[in-house]
Amino acid sequence: MNRRNLILTVALIAQVMLILLITTLRTPSATAGAGPLLGETKSADISRLTIQDREGKRIELSRQGEGWVLPQYDDFPAETNRVTPFLDKLTGIRTGRLIARTATSHDRLQVAANNYARRIELTLANNRTQVLFIGTSAGGSAVHVRVEGSDEVYLADGLTSFDAGVEASSWINTTYLQVPQEQVNALTLTNANGTFEFEKDASGAWTMKGLAGGETLDASKVTELVSRLSFLNMNRPLGKTAKPEYGMETPTAVVTVTLKQENASPKPIVLRIGAQDTTDNTYTISSSESPYYVRANSFTVESFVSRRRQDFLVAPPTPTPTVEATPAATRETGATPTITP
Repeated sequence: MNRRNLILTVALIAQVMLILLITTLRTPSATAGAGPLLGETKSADISRLTIQDREGKRIELSRQGEGWVLPQYDDFPAETNRVTPFLDKLTGIRTGRLIARTATSHDRLQVAANNYARRIELTLANNRTQVLFIGTSAGGSAVHVRVEGSDEVYLADGLTSFDAGVEASSWINTTYLQVPQEQVNALTLTNANGTFEFEKDASGAWTMKGLAGGETLDASKVTELVSRLSFLNMNRPLGKTAKPEYGMETPTAVVTVTLKQENASPKPIVLRIGAQDTTDNTYTISSSESPYYVRANSFTVESFVSRRRQDFLVAPPTPTPTVEATPAATRETGATPTITP
């Protein structure tokens, strides 16, 4: 082999080695490092979960028996069928798709200690904690993730920051009161405009107490209120302790519902609507069916607060206009007929 061929051979070997090195650095071994990101942690090992966004809003979930609760709201029950699948997603993250391995990339991918989409702290049964940062989206259902204490950033499929909600509504059943509409036999509403009492007669038709002669009940307005009670949703729980700002000592409305006796106990269902919070347009409400005070959106309960007596009545018919004119005078003078109601 002459000198020229030797130089070309060495250059070719060097190029191959360089390509292999670059490829290795760009795509680390997916087989050697494709283990679980959280190690041996399983969903069943996690006893507490804290999620926080970059603005500081946070939600805590704690395991209680076979289920989960929200400690911030006097252990309001969380939906296990929402918490467990989320934990399965976290413990199922693999390390096969390494995106970056230096701390300088953390801020750009929003997995830094002070810049993240979500910070998730997991408390294990032995009180050991693990912290996971969820960062920017990589398109579709994939995000950048990093475990605290490590510089490596990985791509996690099947996960988004929206899965890690910081609102209580992300983890609970938001139906606060559920009244069987077909079993409601009587309803009483008290608000600033008075007290209005309604009851079904023997035929099942709604009647209103205190109707004057010539007044007719608009039964659809009562049915509308009963329909709202059939599935009354909350915005968020508050807790079990009454506070002055809830306005429950002087509620803006009280609704009392009685069910058919053959289907329920004589004890009525009572809904109290307290003060309005104008900052988020919600009302505090409480129910005899729940130990918790909650907030409900205004559009959910406004009808109970604002209804007046005339709102429940059929509007009287509008008089038909009549024409009053003297035919002879009209023909002679060309005067315009007078129309009076």
